[in-house]
Amino acid sequence: MTRRLHDEPTKRALPPAGAKGTYALFFRLEQSLALEVGRLGRVTLPAGWLVYVGSALGPGGLRVRLRRHLAAAKRPHWHIDALTQVHPPDDWLALADGRRRECDWAQQLAGHPRASIPAPGFGSSDCRRGCPAHLIHFPASMPLAAIRAIVARA
Repeated sequence: MTRRLHDEPTKRALPPAGAKGTYALFFRLEQSLALEVGRLGRVTLPAGWLVYVGSALGPGGLRVRLRRHLAAAKRPHWHIDALTQVHPPDDWLALADGRRRECDWAQQLAGHPRASIPAPGFGSSDCRRGCPAHLIHFPASMPLAAIRAIVARA
């Protein structure tokens, strides 16, 4: 049986109340997954690692946003809700610096030679920097630590 990481993120301390910044959610899919994703319609996400990046600069900040993403039951609002309702994040990271860095992170991740965009437009419908998506795919053989290191370089 494959060890699931998604039990750990819910036990880890969330950022302090009101802290604002950017976050990344990491999902390990053992097999491809078909989803209905709002206006994007039906998308099929491939097996492997998926990384979703977003920002939380509004009321509640990172703590409230991460709690929402870690909860299975919610009213769908963002593209990522379609995925988190059926597969919780296996891991996450957050940078509470009060800045919107999601495009920097998405572009850094997408620029990696082993990265691909599984669903163009996913998470980037309001992107002003031309990101093809804020959901990036990596092969399952790539270690999570290596993917996290790509984000750290952004």
